[in-house]
Amino acid sequence: MAPYDFTLEGSLWDTRGDYLDFPNPSSIRQSYNRARKICQKSSMTTDDIVDMTAKFWDFNRELVAMRDMAVTIILVIHWNLCMGTIGKFARRNRQDLLTLLEGLERFDICGEYLLTELGHGLDARNLETTATLQPDGSFILHTPSLAAAKAMPPTTPWAGVSRVAVVFARIIANQTDCGVKPFIVKLCEADQMCPGVTSRLLPRRNGSKELDHAITTFNHVRLSPSSLLGSPKASSNERASFLSNIDRVSVGTLSLTMWNIPALKQCAYIAGTYSFRRHVSGNKPGQTVPIISFATQYRPILNALAQAAVFNAFADDAIRLFCDSSLSPEVRHSVAACFKATVTVASQVTINELADRCGWQGLFSYNRIIELAMSMRGNSIAEGDFTVLCIRLASEVLLGRYALPPATMKDCLLARHEAGVWQEAKEIIASLPQSNHRGAAFNAYILPRCRSLVEATGHRMAYEAAVRENKVAPGLARLFESSCVMSDLSWYCDQGGFKRKELIKRDVEAVEAIMPELQTLLKETEAAPWTTAPLVKEGTWNEFVHNLPTFQFNEATIETSVIRVQYRDRHAGSKSANTAVSFPIVEDSEIYISGP
Repeated sequence: MAPYDFTLEGSLWDTRGDYLDFPNPSSIRQSYNRARKICQKSSMTTDDIVDMTAKFWDFNRELVAMRDMAVTIILVIHWNLCMGTIGKFARRNRQDLLTLLEGLERFDICGEYLLTELGHGLDARNLETTATLQPDGSFILHTPSLAAAKAMPPTTPWAGVSRVAVVFARIIANQTDCGVKPFIVKLCEADQMCPGVTSRLLPRRNGSKELDHAITTFNHVRLSPSSLLGSPKASSNERASFLSNIDRVSVGTLSLTMWNIPALKQCAYIAGTYSFRRHVSGNKPGQTVPIISFATQYRPILNALAQAAVFNAFADDAIRLFCDSSLSPEVRHSVAACFKATVTVASQVTINELADRCGWQGLFSYNRIIELAMSMRGNSIAEGDFTVLCIRLASEVLLGRYALPPATMKDCLLARHEAGVWQEAKEIIASLPQSNHRGAAFNAYILPRCRSLVEATGHRMAYEAAVRENKVAPGLARLFESSCVMSDLSWYCDQGGFKRKELIKRDVEAVEAIMPELQTLLKETEAAPWTTAPLVKEGTWNEFVHNLPTFQFNEATIETSVIRVQYRDRHAGSKSANTAVSFPIVEDSEIYISGP
């Protein structure tokens, strides 16, 4: 018998409204205004994007984006996916596209990219949105079912700027399926949706900066013949044609993952600076010690700094290989997938640990770490879910379809580990009763190991990039290597000839050797100017607490039960409001309780 006889029925327990927590329109507008400012200041051109110049790649490692991750998402879609796709076709003497790109460069128009559907994500070649060819050469764009609705790019008018999107749809000509093609579609003006286009706003994403993610549908929207990017005819090789049309997704696999590098720097700086400031009781009466003195505190901070440095070097190598036209497209894409899996997994573990090391303060978005962790978590799925990328990559390598770039330091620990785990996987396949890569045995024995296989290669590639030409300080490179070894102790003990205690001692020595340089390393992140987390300084934290909405006994408010909240907007002077429900808190504002 249950200890309590609760019946969770009635309106009180109706949870449908619990999740209807929607973004704030003014916050959304502000992020788009910031995106416009960055477009203007960066002078990013269509040529930079299409040709993938150093300017394009380098921006993905700029700390400025850590100030507002919604801006990062806006620009990733706007520049890479939308402008990158249109720009490729504009070079085919399409003056209309060149004119459109000029507006996109200035951010007079915001670009979107609508590929994924509710019913079709990684199998986007099977998408259901249709573009039916008309006798006059125009098309009718239509969403035939909810499964065909586009998810989840932002498409609402809340941006305060007109939007145009690259929309992928299946061309139907004379009742014949001609394959999936990209179209240019006007979604909305600055203040309203375009006819036939419906945008359904999704509730806000937990933890991350607000953005107007939406589910978008089309109801018999007429498109001009020029809206089609490419030919309406069916391709002789539909798969190759589709992959060519979505090639900016693989660019995003690499470029989007690079945002983890400044995120690691920013989070390390916040957690590290806080850890030097925060004191706890020591062993002697009246003594206090900074929490940075505990290994459980400084170890994840040092890990973050080591990863940021090594992954930055890895990014340089990955870009070089990805842009090497002498390599096959499969190998180039595998490098991007390997970079994404390695950096994403390591960053998620480290950044979440840094949030934990800030205690209860790490749970709040205003201290940034958990917000950045959730933003990076979203990036791990965007432009290809990293787990699925690993399954595809590892399966194709094991099947002998292509090989990843070989080790250049074959005797280093990480190269030996990489060779060992891949050989182990091949031996497991050989021992299976059926070696079909789509069979149940392959599914059970190999698929769960695909991520660790790809990570092993990524660890080796990252370490090689770090020590080549001394791009990374030896102490940081050694710490990174040790952290990779510690992630698979069983292999190094079983196959590498080490004892567990020996590896633990080796790891402690790597950490302790770099610990005296911690404050210098934190300063070298150059994250201080971009840090808004109040917990990093005693003064900013005290001011933050002092300005929080405050509830206390006040005889003057007993009869009305209304608190008068007054806040100062640093840009617009003083404002006030009477409320018993919510507080009009706005960014960059000072808030305090006044009299009745």
